[in-house]
Parts: sequence; structure tokens; C-alpha cells
Amino acid sequence: MARTTSHPKEENFNFRVPADLKAAFKTAAELADRSAAQVIRDFMRAYVECISDERELKPEAGHDEWVRRRIQAALDDPRPAMPHDAVMGRTRAIIDRMAAEKRGEPHEA
Repeated sequence: MARTTSHPKEENFNFRVPADLKAAFKTAAELADRSAAQVIRDFMRAYVECISDERELKPEAGHDEWVRRRIQAALDDPRPAMPHDAVMGRTRAIIDRMAAEKRGEPHEA
């Protein structure tokens, strides 16, 4: 029987994640009005594209073009922009938390 859909045959992909991560991910996806499966497929496509792009041009042979494509991809990214200070604040909090853990000190969540 001929296929009646334009989508290629799809397969299941099962993997284990911590329960709290799964719950948080599902909530985040729902807040974006997307199913968790849609978001995971998007992540997978982006990852494959990123890896393919990195291996497509050898840095010494076409580094400028590679950088330009990466910058354009970032500019075209539909996700909301995050201010530099917010990124740096989150990064500093992660570094501080990891340093406190390494020293065996309690830290705030």
C-alpha cells in the first residue's frame, strides 16, 4: 500500500532522564505551546545541523565563511534574546555554586 503522508517513516527513540528534568522540560515545552516531542525533534535537527556545519568546512580552509554562517544562524534564531548581563549573572551563579560544592560549602538553590 502506498504511503499517504509526506513525512518519512518515523521511529521511536527511548532514553532515560531524571524525573525532575523530564517534568521541568515538559512544563517548559507546554509554556511554549509545543509538545515535548516537537522540541526534542527541533533540538536533534539543530544538533545534527551544527555538527554537520562544523565538519563541512575545515577551519583552515574556510574559517571566515564558517564564522559568518554561525553568526547568521545566531541572528536568525527565533528564540528571544537574553541580555548580556543576564547571561553573565547566570554564568556567575553556576560558577559560584560549583566552587561552593567543591569546597563542601552549602549553597542556595
